[in-house]
Amino acid sequence: MTATWDPPNTTDPILSVRQILALERVLAGDPEVVAAAAHLDRPVRWVHVAEAPDVGVMLTGGEMVLTTGVLLAGDEHKQAEYIQSLHRSEAAAVVLGLGRAFPSPPDAMRRAADRCGLPLVVLHRPFPFAELTEEVQSRLVRRKFAAVSLSESVRTALTGLITAGAPLQRLLDEVAVHSGCPVVVTNLAHRVLATAGERSAVDDVLRDWERIARQAGGGTGDGWTRAELGGRGERWGQIMLCGYRGDT
Repeated sequence: MTATWDPPNTTDPILSVRQILALERVLAGDPEVVAAAAHLDRPVRWVHVAEAPDVGVMLTGGEMVLTTGVLLAGDEHKQAEYIQSLHRSEAAAVVLGLGRAFPSPPDAMRRAADRCGLPLVVLHRPFPFAELTEEVQSRLVRRKFAAVSLSESVRTALTGLITAGAPLQRLLDEVAVHSGCPVVVTNLAHRVLATAGERSAVDDVLRDWERIARQAGGGTGDGWTRAELGGRGERWGQIMLCGYRGDT
């Protein structure tokens, strides 16, 4: 039996809004989430400093927008529209530095952010936006290079084993080492063909296999990650990482 190994398409490594707010440099600005606190796990793809009221048209989604709101002061309609524009552009969050234009969180922006589900964060202490931007961008870049390095390491290891004619079990053992969780290979009817990983963890998965197979049947979710397996142009089964909690 032969297998083709095609790593799935993945997005660049990201940070969540929650992770960014926990950074030491950001904590120096005394951040407070004043709206949509339930959405702090949104991924942040980039950080963007912008004062323009129509900044939404410049975004592509996933940005954390930093502003002092200097062009929004005194106009509640503009404040609400600013938030709605960011929401339409699928921004991850907006961070408002208090002091220059607003001494306290503006109610119009807070209400609009709650309605949209867009996290609104205020900074109570003077804080150079350049520091936050530098910190987040450098972390995003480091995570991206780390992911590329890991991907290449996995690809090299698996390609070497395949080239050497290693059996399927040896390939699965290598995948289990890199993922740190039980690995299961099934046929198209979800019948287990092979497993790898720590024996006790694998046994726990197999004891509840019917439920796990149903849960993962729709794709990737809550740590159940799967990919199709095939050979000679035909799909014959799937490989599943059971409970994988690492980065993409």
